[in-house]
Amino acid sequence: MGRTKTYDRETLIERAVDAFRSHGFASTSASMLEEALGVNRSSIYAEFGSKQALFDVALEHYRDTVVDHRFRPLRQPGAGLDSIVSLFTFYATAGNGPAAGKGCLLCNTAIELGADDPTGTTAVPRYFEHITSAFESALTDAARNGDLAESVDAAEQAHLLTATILGIYVLIRADAPPHTISAAASAAIDHVEALASI
Repeated sequence: MGRTKTYDRETLIERAVDAFRSHGFASTSASMLEEALGVNRSSIYAEFGSKQALFDVALEHYRDTVVDHRFRPLRQPGAGLDSIVSLFTFYATAGNGPAAGKGCLLCNTAIELGADDPTGTTAVPRYFEHITSAFESALTDAARNGDLAESVDAAEQAHLLTATILGIYVLIRADAPPHTISAAASAAIDHVEALASI
């Protein structure tokens, strides 16, 4: 008869997200995972199979909760420039928030692993696409509603805004001065507002 689990899988995944987000994949050792998750490594391996498999699950969980939650408003019917402005307004204060020094797990992973994707899940490219398509959706809605200047290429601007938000994530991860993060977000807001039709 199998031993009864004394832990909740979802809780372990959330704790793993925090550990990988703070230290990265390579620097998060098995002993660090034991401490962070509050279970021994045999339980971790029994539940997830390997550190890599746990990391894969953590990335997926983070994308489906944190990233999707933050960018979902840009995909809602009627979303437009105001939705994009709201997103950057939120990040303008992130230098004083709980993400300071941690950043975004998927952005951190892109920096740490580069073009190498040991997950086999193309998590990072899909993350980039997820963000870009959200921006493009909001910009397309703005154009449809007549709120976007006719000269603006929604796809091109979506890529620019993706690069901008990723840059802000890097600043947050690096624990840059809050005023630096705020200034970057404010400049992004000014750019978005300048895309509006007159």
